[in-house]
Amino acid sequence: MKRIIATVALLVSVAFIAKADERPIEVNSMPKAAVEFINSHFAQVPVLLATVDRELMDTDYEVRLEDGTKIDFDGKGRWVEVSNKRVGVPASVIPKSVATYLAEKYPTAKCLSIERNRHSYEVNLTNGLELIFSLEGKLIGFDD
Repeated sequence: MKRIIATVALLVSVAFIAKADERPIEVNSMPKAAVEFINSHFAQVPVLLATVDRELMDTDYEVRLEDGTKIDFDGKGRWVEVSNKRVGVPASVIPKSVATYLAEKYPTAKCLSIERNRHSYEVNLTNGLELIFSLEGKLIGFDD
């Protein structure tokens, strides 16, 4: 039992120390893919803050823009999530097949966030729906 408690205490302290390595970073110091993504989709929106979070096994980046947009990137600079609860996510960020589906089925709804994971995109709309698409852009599920 003492060994289990000691192991848990060690893991908690390591996680705390690892989380403490989040710090501000210049956008141009981020991976090239992240810089290109920001320049391509948000060229006219000033960056308020960019941070890097180095943990034991991986690195993540977060960027906050003046218009309320939040962008999360993985360690290679690939976007993981883009969200903006005020003005919505730019259409240029949304994969074409997903954007086409949204325009046909929910023409008045805005995309508040889009998250990309290993197997799908999760899209949250202003009408309260959360749609799940395959990486190929086919609707595979939803939440309301």
